[in-house]
Amino acid sequence: MKNKLIIALTLWFCTFSAAHADTDSELLQQKLAKVSTMQADFSQEVVSAQGDLIQQSVGKLTIARPGNFRWQVTSPDEELIVSNGLDMWLYSPFIEQVTIMNFSDAIAGTPFALLSGADTSEWTNFDVEKVNNTFVVTNNHNKVNANQFTFVFDKTDNISEFSVKEAQGQTSTFTLSNNKAVTNLANDFFEFDIPAGIEIDDQR
Repeated sequence: MKNKLIIALTLWFCTFSAAHADTDSELLQQKLAKVSTMQADFSQEVVSAQGDLIQQSVGKLTIARPGNFRWQVTSPDEELIVSNGLDMWLYSPFIEQVTIMNFSDAIAGTPFALLSGADTSEWTNFDVEKVNNTFVVTNNHNKVNANQFTFVFDKTDNISEFSVKEAQGQTSTFTLSNNKAVTNLANDFFEFDIPAGIEIDDQR
């Protein structure tokens, strides 16, 4: 579930300038560019291709674009994912391990690479379709094995829900609440100080 969480998390970290939107792709870029910081509670549900509930979790996320985030799972098992835009730490207190990855490697090959600040020309590799307040993003070069990403906006242009549907049919849905902008974050808020005695898996 850790990799799914990484993929799901990284969709928030974009840094595009707002412009007049002529296409669904441009409109999505414009909407995502409006939020520079955000803090929200989240609830996650993972459902199998057959419709069975596999997992539920809750927690809190904090974002400061580009690339800075803190994702704290509080239940059922604690987990912390932190990124400063260069490095990403995945800390699991239960197994006393932290995995360190390059941020760019963690999101490579997904639409979230575009949303985190990749060259705007790379958007041509993805199809974006808008239906009411929902945007669906798919890879137009790998339609058979590609994941599908859905973003739902509320009336105030905040993302209220997003989901990741894998090629095999399993879907992870994240519902957000209590969204608000945040200021005056500590300088080290998006850094992770590894506790003593914790096993380190450095994949950078």
